[in-house]
Amino acid sequence: MDSRLGEKTVKPRDTERIPTQPFDPLATDRIRISDPPSSVGTMGMWLLIASLSMLFGALLVGYLVIRSRAPEWPPPGSPPLPAGLWISTALLFLQSILLVFGERWTRAGQIERGARTLGTALLVGIAFLANQVANWMGMASASVLPDRSLLVWGFYVLTFLHAAHVLAGLVPMILIAVRARRGRYTAADCEGVHLVGMYSHFLVATWVVILIVLSF
Repeated sequence: MDSRLGEKTVKPRDTERIPTQPFDPLATDRIRISDPPSSVGTMGMWLLIASLSMLFGALLVGYLVIRSRAPEWPPPGSPPLPAGLWISTALLFLQSILLVFGERWTRAGQIERGARTLGTALLVGIAFLANQVANWMGMASASVLPDRSLLVWGFYVLTFLHAAHVLAGLVPMILIAVRARRGRYTAADCEGVHLVGMYSHFLVATWVVILIVLSF
């Protein structure tokens, strides 16, 4: 007897179609990010910070080596550093603190409060750059060219390089501010805020080192 006579024929089911949605480049709900943030994004940021550390470190070491060979410091005729550098320092610390609280409030579910804080952090970053322009103008008013004073040369090179990275950091900061305003971040999905915060904290630490090297 054929054993297949008692078997029932099972027809394969049709594959269910998954509905598609239009792509939104600002939407982050398609990629679920764990809490704490994913290791991929954090690792990428650490690699960026490491590369920037080598860049700033090489400049600072070169500056200190040349400075150690100077017969007199500060060089004769060098103007004092602008007092506005301390305002820049306060603004950088304020921005870093705002990013910390922006992430903390977002993770706590206070989305609107976090969005306002991130927007304020963006404005503080812009204020820092404006204050740096005032500092450069104040140094230029002393009419001492960089080739006449290593202190003036180091001031322009180090602060210009740092400001350029602050300016570059405003691009992702604008992006997270817009996403936060549109409600794209949730308590479990705000890795972008965390990564921008990491970058900002690095720039604060770098600025402190630059200020110490220039002041002493």
